[in-house]
Amino acid sequence: MAYNKKSEKETKVSVEIGEFAKKCGFEIKNGDKKDVMFVTSVNISRPGLLLADNDEYFVPERIQMLGNAELNFLERLETEKKIAAIVKLLEKNIPCLVLSGSLEPPSEIIEYAKKFNRPVLASHAPLYEVMNNVVMYLNELLAERETVHGVLLDIYGEGVLLTGDSRIGKSETALELIDRGHRLVADDLVVIRRIKDEIIGESPELLKYFLEVRGVGIVDVRHLFGVGACIDEYGIDFIIELEKWNDSTEYERLGNHTNYKNLLGIEIPYVKLPVMPGRNLAIIVEVATSNMRMNKMGYNAMTELDERTKNIDKKQRTDGRKREGSRKPRAGLS
Repeated sequence: MAYNKKSEKETKVSVEIGEFAKKCGFEIKNGDKKDVMFVTSVNISRPGLLLADNDEYFVPERIQMLGNAELNFLERLETEKKIAAIVKLLEKNIPCLVLSGSLEPPSEIIEYAKKFNRPVLASHAPLYEVMNNVVMYLNELLAERETVHGVLLDIYGEGVLLTGDSRIGKSETALELIDRGHRLVADDLVVIRRIKDEIIGESPELLKYFLEVRGVGIVDVRHLFGVGACIDEYGIDFIIELEKWNDSTEYERLGNHTNYKNLLGIEIPYVKLPVMPGRNLAIIVEVATSNMRMNKMGYNAMTELDERTKNIDKKQRTDGRKREGSRKPRAGLS
């Protein structure tokens, strides 16, 4: 498993070699799958210049990758120079070395990788494909993370985060929404991470698929409603805060503007729903989600109502002028 270790200057993430190899489709050539490596950057390097004895731009903190071009270059070198180039690379404190392409790596790479205790992974896939897989995985691994309290669900294809004070009814509302065919992502604690301009939410491993219903206890949604009632992670598109009804609070009535809440630097559409006896929160959450989807598609009910009002006013003014015109005396009549 991976974990974050933050300092003032960087985020250092550790990951087991076996997990990294599995996620990216690599074969382990050197190193134990339980060994741990540390990465600090989503960038990867092709150390061709270093192999040619120029380390001016070499960044040892990055994962290093050799493709067919670099392996061909090494094979054309004399044995002494080949070994010197390989040693120059592997003596650096690099996270790991990835070999890509159809060529068999020089045996000296594995020999000196063992000497310097450097993980070596390999794939026969084309270099561009390997690089893409590694960068995608590192983006997830190094994503900024935070834990928030709430319930995350997939409702009509939108990731909806229900928040609010404890005992306000988030889990009970989620239970009814699941019964209505929507999917649970996380209850109580939601681990969120930012990947580019998207916020992804998931459940901590310990709480995955569980829902706490006060008076009933912990229920396993996957077993009660089937595997289709759960999903491991989902993007957060909408935040709904449940709040006990307060007569002194002005709640949204027209919906003519959108509020936002900031999650890890991303502005997420947000509404506050008052909770009071007799309100069917599950249906209201569904309607709020559908309304938000329509707003994203460019439709706003308040704008439509305003347009209708203007058309009615315009028609009434036009009809009024017609009536006034019909009452004017004809020319030549006294």
